[in-house]
Amino acid sequence: MNRLWVKLSLAFLAISLAAIGVVAVVSLRATGEQFRQYVVASGMTGQPAWAQTLTEYYATHGSWDGVAELLAQLGPGGMGMGRGWGATGVTGPNLAVADIAGRVLASKTGELVGELLPASVLAQGLPLALDGQPIGTLLNIRSADVVLDAQGQAFLRQVQISLVWAALLAALLSLSLGVLVSRLLTAPLARLTRAAQAVAGGDLSQRVSVQSKDEIGALGAAFNNMTVSLAEAEALRKNLVADVSHELRTPLSIVQGNLQAILEGVYPLEMAQVASLYDETRLLTHLVDDLHDLALADAGQLRLECAPVDLVDLARTAVGQFSPIAEAAGVTLELEAGEAVSVIEGDADRLAQVLRNLLSNALRHTPAGGRVVLSVARSGERIQVQVTDTGSGIPPEDLPHVFERFYRGDKSRSRRGGGAGLGLAIARQLVAAHGGQIAVSSLAGQGTTFTITLAAESSLLAGHQYTSTSGLTQGSAAMAGMDSRQPTR
Repeated sequence: MNRLWVKLSLAFLAISLAAIGVVAVVSLRATGEQFRQYVVASGMTGQPAWAQTLTEYYATHGSWDGVAELLAQLGPGGMGMGRGWGATGVTGPNLAVADIAGRVLASKTGELVGELLPASVLAQGLPLALDGQPIGTLLNIRSADVVLDAQGQAFLRQVQISLVWAALLAALLSLSLGVLVSRLLTAPLARLTRAAQAVAGGDLSQRVSVQSKDEIGALGAAFNNMTVSLAEAEALRKNLVADVSHELRTPLSIVQGNLQAILEGVYPLEMAQVASLYDETRLLTHLVDDLHDLALADAGQLRLECAPVDLVDLARTAVGQFSPIAEAAGVTLELEAGEAVSVIEGDADRLAQVLRNLLSNALRHTPAGGRVVLSVARSGERIQVQVTDTGSGIPPEDLPHVFERFYRGDKSRSRRGGGAGLGLAIARQLVAAHGGQIAVSSLAGQGTTFTITLAAESSLLAGHQYTSTSGLTQGSAAMAGMDSRQPTR
């Protein structure tokens, strides 16, 4: 009883038995009544002599007065006895005559005299007419009390037995079909249950076969999508642990090795050695900060200090910070900004962090003689910020993954030369926190364009002027923006 297919089968059987039982009871009762009415009707229609006798009586007397005496002489044993009643073996009808209004004028037993009969009862009788004009109706007012002879009862009993057998066969067929349908319905659920138990045990390779497009098929497809997502999440988790361990191991090993060498007297305790160790601790701090920002963003707890921000001013500040680095690398760094108002509601520090990351990546991957352009333009209620370079570009196979954590196209390069691969992941989270989108397009060997789309704050555009609200100090901005060890794309 704990199996779903058993419960469904029993439910189908119960419903079928209820329906078959109702049909059988109604059919058995209706068959007996209808058969008796048929016997009465056949007996009445088989006696045209009665109608002829009554019509002649009405023609002779001009009314139905005294017709009760005539009715007593009709029927079994009386005049006009036809084959209808003898063939069926019934005791005989309780004949009655009703006038054209349906009122009973006389009956053999005196019952219902003076009663007005409904049209449905009158329709079962024989209409009487004289010279084409209706004069009354001959009918049996006790058709339900017809008593069948042995032959009629045997016929009716055989019909009832057939109905009972039909009901039993229908119940058996319903049970068989119920079991079949139940097994067909529950088989996919059983497979899904086994697969879910395997997934709970750690086997994320489980998939179920989807053979229909109904709700069960949709459930199977959703399960398959879930397992794919779980497998991807598990792979990302393992990669994250491995990448974080790798990124932390290198600077920690350097710090540990240098300190051990100093303690053993291999290296003298000089400012150059302390500066080198300080650089490694800065790498560790930067990596921990990046991971902390990602954790906050994933938890939906990334705090934004929102205020009116002029993106043109923000872009101008970022270009000014990176101009010395671009000049030293032989790269042209330009700002292109329209005259339209470019004020949004956002966190200036976080948006500046995104621009620094994109500019750092662009300068790192653009050779000497190349060009990097930071542009701000407005289109309707949207503002687009683009960072375009003429650098090496991103290979097509790497393009879908540039926003993934710790992803680096060149797996062999170190963090010191190429970053940990967290910068673009953080940039995407920060842009999303501002209700915007970030996208990338690139042609290998020709350059890359990152596009940030943000919604303009319409309530702040009514003829007011705003200045940059970047909360970074000059020293901290320079340190964050000019550090060549920023995360890479």
